[in-house]
Amino acid sequence: MTDNTVDSNGVEVYLHDIYMYADEYVAKELNGDKDSVRESFVDMIFYIADRIEKPSNDDIELLDGIFNIYVRLCAKYRVLPTLEMFSFLVKINRTTFTDWANKEYRLSTAHGNTVKKWFGTCKSFVVNRLHNKPGTDANLIFTAKAAYHMRETAPEPVEYKPANRLASREELGLEPPTERPKLPGMGDNS
Repeated sequence: MTDNTVDSNGVEVYLHDIYMYADEYVAKELNGDKDSVRESFVDMIFYIADRIEKPSNDDIELLDGIFNIYVRLCAKYRVLPTLEMFSFLVKINRTTFTDWANKEYRLSTAHGNTVKKWFGTCKSFVVNRLHNKPGTDANLIFTAKAAYHMRETAPEPVEYKPANRLASREELGLEPPTERPKLPGMGDNS
């Protein structure tokens, strides 16, 4: 079975041409070496972009579907997705995505919300990598700060503030109450 296909009644089927071109790239350009895709991922994206029809900027549902395929390829080959790389794949200028997100262009469509969703997906991959990677990666931390507006926060110290007085064992219910001596002249007629 080819790497990016699904089995449909004994027949290998690609769900999208992008998957077919990804397999073709690995077979032809990398001699089947899937382990080196990570280092050649940008080249693979250009390879695929040269072979698919440029999607229309008007069809946000199609673009969203292609983004989902792109994210799956990124996950499969352990590459962090970015809007920059996605823009190479769909041949749309990266600043166009920013214009859509800021509603500077296509005000009355779903474009802005979709780009914000894409941005959130890319950010989630960075957060996941930061949380699950052993050790510290200064480059990834820098990327998180610069590209996704994250910030480092120091843990807030917890201060111990003792009460003005300590409760007695009796007040805490740890000992039965003791009988207190009566003071003379206090309600006693003797």
